[in-house]
Amino acid sequence: MSDRLPLFVVTGFLGSGKTTLVQRFLRGPGGQGTGVVVNEFGETGLDHRLMVHAAENVELVGNGCMCCARREDVGRALYGLVKMSRDAGQPSFSRAIIETSGLADPAPIVGTIARDPWLRQHVELVSVIAVIDAVAGLRNLQDFEEARRQIAISDALVVTKTDMRAADDARDIVSAVRRIAPDLGAHDAQDPDFSLVKLFDRAERQKVGRRGSGPFAATEVPDHDVTVGSFTLSLPERIDWPVFTVWLSALLHRHGDRILRVKGLVRTSAGANPIVIHGVQHSMHPPVHLVGEDLGQEAFLVFITRNMDRTTIESSLVRFMTLTEPQPTIQGGATAAGDLAFHR
Repeated sequence: MSDRLPLFVVTGFLGSGKTTLVQRFLRGPGGQGTGVVVNEFGETGLDHRLMVHAAENVELVGNGCMCCARREDVGRALYGLVKMSRDAGQPSFSRAIIETSGLADPAPIVGTIARDPWLRQHVELVSVIAVIDAVAGLRNLQDFEEARRQIAISDALVVTKTDMRAADDARDIVSAVRRIAPDLGAHDAQDPDFSLVKLFDRAERQKVGRRGSGPFAATEVPDHDVTVGSFTLSLPERIDWPVFTVWLSALLHRHGDRILRVKGLVRTSAGANPIVIHGVQHSMHPPVHLVGEDLGQEAFLVFITRNMDRTTIESSLVRFMTLTEPQPTIQGGATAAGDLAFHR
């Protein structure tokens, strides 16, 4: 069984920094030979477009929560990676990483691997790694059952964003996490001694040991917070970037507590290359310019919200776009009307 494909599951709540962590690993020499399975809770997948390796190394499981309805897709994706790794002339993978959606409970994924005879024979689950950010992590643990479930099933913890001004003390975060899972091994992503190579190395993970089988045996499907929803808005082919950023900043400033995440692909009138944007609650990450790339995809925004409906955001966007455009076409039929009171 030593020739089984080592598998690492990376979990963590929305905006915790899972994709950034995986990207850091893939960029380094230790990340070579890694197959990646990415899941998105939303109508449009985006994270896989930010992965740095060739597209054939990445499988996207989209349009739903991996922990609930997509377990069969996880199995197929892993089967494809194993088969690709074994076929002559194809990339040979030394490991695989599943990056779950921010709302996923990893337990059913672990159960899928444990129950499937073929996967048991060809895939070895090495570690479930939880990512928690130092800015919103404590609040997410308090407010969201999904965040607590992700910690409970994991055997390693990575704390991100500890270098940010608004970050809580990492010791407080680790203390809160260990009230859920007392034996988690914790790492600070900003620590100079933190090694992603060791984090994603089978031999190293086996040295630190793994938790008992109890948590890994839990395979029940979680009931997500019914107030959390996801939707996609199509954008005009070209938008005015300054106006768009003013609108998005105002939206997050006013309603950041209810907008768990916004991400998307934007094309501006100022340049030919698409721009990837990503915001979590009140904060926006720096935009990523996809230089030299034309993904052949229409511009869009994906929102994951709590207690906030699509129509409200959609009509607000239309109003702002009319500041510079006669009548942008926003999928869903909203019309340009009204004032900007939504943001006040």
